[in-house]
Amino acid sequence: MILRYAPEKNVFNFERLSGRSHCMHCKKTLTAGELIPLLSFLLQGGRCRGCNHKLSLQYPIVEFISGLIFVFVPLFFNYFYGISNSVFANFTAPRWHYGLILTWLITFLIWLIITFIDFRHYLIPNELNLILAVLGILITLVIFSHFQSLPAFHDSFLKHYAPLFSFSDNFLLSRTFGALLGGLFFGLLVFLSFGRGMGMGDVKLAFAAGLIFGWPDIGLNIILSFVFGGLFGISLVALKKKGMRDKVPFAPFFVIASAVTLFFGYQLLETYFHLFNL
Repeated sequence: MILRYAPEKNVFNFERLSGRSHCMHCKKTLTAGELIPLLSFLLQGGRCRGCNHKLSLQYPIVEFISGLIFVFVPLFFNYFYGISNSVFANFTAPRWHYGLILTWLITFLIWLIITFIDFRHYLIPNELNLILAVLGILITLVIFSHFQSLPAFHDSFLKHYAPLFSFSDNFLLSRTFGALLGGLFFGLLVFLSFGRGMGMGDVKLAFAAGLIFGWPDIGLNIILSFVFGGLFGISLVALKKKGMRDKVPFAPFFVIASAVTLFFGYQLLETYFHLFNL
């Protein structure tokens, strides 16, 4: 999907997505043996069997990250929400638990697609941001509906540090505020930079993330995204790969920050508070 995406077309354009997988260079139709994730790329030395053209490293990278998503996302959320002793323990966990894990899996896969599309084309398709917003609403509704079944402080990935930054203990209000904060903050950056520093795709991505995370998680997400993006930009300038006025896609760093907030947000704050003896 990612390599077949064309900015002038819908991201789910059937004409581009349909048909057999083929080499993007010589158009040779790929066999089943050439479509084994990671293994085919390694056995072929990263080249097409038909024309010997060098294949994009994006193939194994996306395949590897996708595999990590399908393994670690269910494991993490099973542990975080404390539903069962194992992810698929005879499917004895409540149905909403599996629905929530599936929703998070789709969220991570959409983030992955957005990351590489923005990296290649410097844009974020509206359809993907819309899907993220819908997923954020679904996650919010599922958690709100089963709030009493969650371990204490597990409505936020910052756990018991979240109340330190919250202005309200109302779960739905925190999600609403998170979405508004994300959208308005990035919208302000677009306005102040006249669209040169940020694009509207970033605004919509931050709005959707606010629905997914709520406040105060989205605050940490935003801070980390600028830290990661800044470090990457400085590195490129230092290596003379980019100039100070050159564009750098922001979505990849926002997505990385989202994952870090989700998996390690609590540990980061714990380390910070212990560092200053707070």
